[in-house]
Amino acid sequence: MNVVATDTAPGAAQPPAASAPYDERVLAAGTTLRFVLLLALLAAAGSSMIPRTVRHLLASSEKADMAAACSLAAGIDPSVSMNTSFVQSGHQPAALAECTARFAQDFTGVVLGVGTLTLAAALAVHWLIPVWRTRRTKVVPLDVIDVHGGLRPLLDELVTLTGLDRTPRFVVDPASRTTGAIAFGRPRRPVIRLDGGLVATADTERARFRAVVLHELAHLHNKDIGITYATVALWRVFLVLVLLPWAAVGTDILFFRGTADIRGLFAPFNAHAQVLGGLLVLAVYLSRLEIVRHREIYADLMAARWGASAEPWEGGAARQRSERGLRGLFGRFAGLWHTHPSPALRRASLTDPKALFALTALPLLLAGLAADILVWHLGAVPDELLWLKALLVAGLVVGIGGVALWRAVLYALLAGRPVPSGWSVGLWLGLGVVVGELTGPRAAMNQWLPAHPEALLILVAALVLVMTWTGQNAEWWLRTWRGRSPGPVMLAGLAVPVLAYASVLHWWWFLGEVLTDGWPFTTAGLLASYNLPGLPPPDIGPLWQVVAVVGVLPGTLSRAGSLWWAQVLLWVLPLLALIVASGSGGGSGGERPRWLTRTPPGRVATGGAAPYGPGRLLAAGLAGGVVCSAGLAVVLARLRTADLGAVGATGPLRLAQIMGPVLVICAATALTAAVVAALTDSGWLTAGLVSAGITALLGVGATYAIMRADAGAGPGTVSWSLSRDVHLPYAVGLGTLVAGLAAFVGRGAGLFWRWLVRRWPVTGRRRAGSRPAARLAPVEERSLRPLWRRAVRVAAIGAVVAGVGATALGVDVSESRGQSSRPAALMLDRSAPAPSAAVSRLQHQAWAAAGGLERIQALQAAERGYSAAFTAGGRSTTDAGFLEVMDRMKTTCGEMDRAARQAKTYFSVPSAAGQRMWARVLARHRAMVGTCRSLATRPSATTAEAAGTARRNAVDSVDAMLYWLAEKGAIRPKSP
Repeated sequence: MNVVATDTAPGAAQPPAASAPYDERVLAAGTTLRFVLLLALLAAAGSSMIPRTVRHLLASSEKADMAAACSLAAGIDPSVSMNTSFVQSGHQPAALAECTARFAQDFTGVVLGVGTLTLAAALAVHWLIPVWRTRRTKVVPLDVIDVHGGLRPLLDELVTLTGLDRTPRFVVDPASRTTGAIAFGRPRRPVIRLDGGLVATADTERARFRAVVLHELAHLHNKDIGITYATVALWRVFLVLVLLPWAAVGTDILFFRGTADIRGLFAPFNAHAQVLGGLLVLAVYLSRLEIVRHREIYADLMAARWGASAEPWEGGAARQRSERGLRGLFGRFAGLWHTHPSPALRRASLTDPKALFALTALPLLLAGLAADILVWHLGAVPDELLWLKALLVAGLVVGIGGVALWRAVLYALLAGRPVPSGWSVGLWLGLGVVVGELTGPRAAMNQWLPAHPEALLILVAALVLVMTWTGQNAEWWLRTWRGRSPGPVMLAGLAVPVLAYASVLHWWWFLGEVLTDGWPFTTAGLLASYNLPGLPPPDIGPLWQVVAVVGVLPGTLSRAGSLWWAQVLLWVLPLLALIVASGSGGGSGGERPRWLTRTPPGRVATGGAAPYGPGRLLAAGLAGGVVCSAGLAVVLARLRTADLGAVGATGPLRLAQIMGPVLVICAATALTAAVVAALTDSGWLTAGLVSAGITALLGVGATYAIMRADAGAGPGTVSWSLSRDVHLPYAVGLGTLVAGLAAFVGRGAGLFWRWLVRRWPVTGRRRAGSRPAARLAPVEERSLRPLWRRAVRVAAIGAVVAGVGATALGVDVSESRGQSSRPAALMLDRSAPAPSAAVSRLQHQAWAAAGGLERIQALQAAERGYSAAFTAGGRSTTDAGFLEVMDRMKTTCGEMDRAARQAKTYFSVPSAAGQRMWARVLARHRAMVGTCRSLATRPSATTAEAAGTARRNAVDSVDAMLYWLAEKGAIRPKSP
């Protein structure tokens, strides 16, 4: 927060800095939200890294190895894809949970203690930063230096000018020869340290002194100190107490801990984790510096508004203008690591603060990267709170990008420049997310790279969609809003894309993330997940395959917690805005917005009629609804007459009635959005979504009417339900996303057609002077008669009410029925490749070490007890002795039964040959338990002979099993 002045002629009078024509405070800066992202990232990373470090340092290595061996013993192959590993982990969940719990080590108390200590250390550092800054330079109070009392009245005047609630304490660093200052301290006890050179030249260069002090007072006025130093304190403590120990532990795991085979097996995952730690450092450090640089410009502008001179930035700006070419490139790169912007930028920002409104790529990329790292460290959040995690991440990503986009749109309107489209913002945010996914262990898990990284384009496409929508919505509201501040409409305009992107994130984490491994779903499993009868694999045809693919796309999770209903808001909010605008004349009466009172008149490109009106969009939606209704009538008529066979026809028919209308409605909404976007210039995406939403509503209503009319035509088991059979979440949620993507296609087609029209060769008829062809122009709303205008407004309001009401009904019915999401394990491909020889050996070793050998030894112990009792029974000479032996026999039978039951609950052997031998061991011991009990209850020569034979068979099976395990290298062979 220093302002370092350059040398100029002493005593020269300096005019105040030129006031910027645009008020940079008209919208929220967004820097606080970015600080919140950094704080959330550090807190989440600490809660994730501390347990790993504590476990590594305090856990018993033997138990830790056994806990890791449980997954290998369960047949999980760490070298396979994430989807295959997930399926393998679901084969024996009870045995895996029992094995893991047996060797688990709980360090919750230690982790909480370390976390509390870290937080206390951060608070202490935050508290001690002012003390350290004061004592480091041996500062003295101002009164010690200002013996004549000439500076105190001036400083009091400047404090009064700024209107601060608390007067800062001024101190001086007499050893410093520079002419700068710095504000620090705590919010309730602010301090401004003046350099000795600044105080020495205060009389001869009064303008410079005022500018420097006003700049620091502006930091206090903007409340920069509290959150800035809180981030600094948390970062320093995190770096020393959390990140460095975590990195040391990760290095030990990656290069030194365990055997070479184990290290090599888990090397991709551990390497990705270390890379993610390095990216965290880079993201936090660069983001914090970039935020601080922006706040410096805000302080400059505030100081200039209070009458500060531009002298502190003049000389440096003049020098930097000469730095061009390669030197300038290196200078810009070096500027990324500085806490202050370049003098040239600071001087230019005094007259045009475009740097505060610009859309720069690096901050957006870092925001996306930091949010993706945050997702990794929030991995322990339970599935029940997945919606909250999605809202947090989406709020930070879309909030940061959205605020920047709103500010850029505002600046473009104020300066009369082209309005940014918003898709580049989504692209850079998405690129940051993709970098985090590819370099971290989320997408690749224990692979070096995911098999299909192109699946990550889904997240990029979602961000491009919502940010393009945000840009168009921002332009519309900023042109028409007449309130005191655009803050409320900005909050509403950001809440909708946040919810929409959160719904995509919820789907991605719940179901879509597995697509980075390819398409793992079996069509039979997908169809069976609908829990409908009559859908065995032989019934699968092309239509069912399409249904299966649609069933896993975004917007197809029907629980309210999946936030599918947020997609509806993407078209309801713009339509509501048009209704409000049409009722108030569209804001075109020339009235100056109240939120622009501090901006000079004549510079603002706001106002004007809407780029489209509700009447045209209602007409487009109605036309799409007519096409959709016709398609639904044809499809449902074909279904009514379809010959599905008498056996198993109910399931396919119900599935067709569920998904057939969904496919038709999605196709109709896509067509409507594409056509409207192709014919619309300004606001093409929101226009396309509004028309598509109306089409979807009409399509749902048409489906309801047609199926209700034909309720008695089909089988009695086929019935209509608004939220379950036609699946309103599918038709509206998925349809909105499909319509959004189709609008991009339509927009591209429209631009290409206009380019062709402009480039088309001039015909001889046109050269002869015939009337020129009609030129494509932006769609404008024709004037309507008052009666028709009222009718259009009523229809638009009805569309909004219907959309919100149908969505609320769908959410309410879906939740009241307890509709659960389809099981992923049923849909995934359950086939798995055979493990390598090295992995197979490790799996068998883990099977024996984690409990297999222990259970075999328990069977052997029970066999020895049984053999002893059997032998004692044959040697008994009295009835009393024989009865005592039989009682002991019953006890050994129970012990053998318990040992056999415990062995049965253990893992299957991770190979077909070994499992056959293990199954033989279990079967023969169950037989031995039966003959043992027969002998104990009905002793005779026959039962004794059967018991002896069963015992020998059981002993032989155990010996064969041990020999096989030794041959596989799972256990050490017995010494001869």
